[in-house]
Amino acid sequence: MDCTTLIEGTKGIVKLDGRFTFDAGATFKQSTQALLTESKISELHLDLSGLTYMESSALGNLLLLREKAESKGVKIVLLRPAPSVRTTLDAVRFHTIFEIRG
Repeated sequence: MDCTTLIEGTKGIVKLDGRFTFDAGATFKQSTQALLTESKISELHLDLSGLTYMESSALGNLLLLREKAESKGVKIVLLRPAPSVRTTLDAVRFHTIFEIRG
């Protein structure tokens, strides 16, 4: 999986592309933690439009990120999940704990 990060004002953005598997967890954590250390970040947007697959370990990574972000007062927003990823997110009812746009 590839992660591209950028900062726009008070918003950190991580664009995820490829397959989010167990092996991609370290890359995801490194990318998101770098943004969470920015004191000016109030929202972290995860662009899921380029993900083709998400396994259960990826869901765990999202939950851990949410926990860390909340402790810093940062809101997590999931953006434009691809259809197969949206199906997974809906199946585990992530819309009840994350804002999902698109």
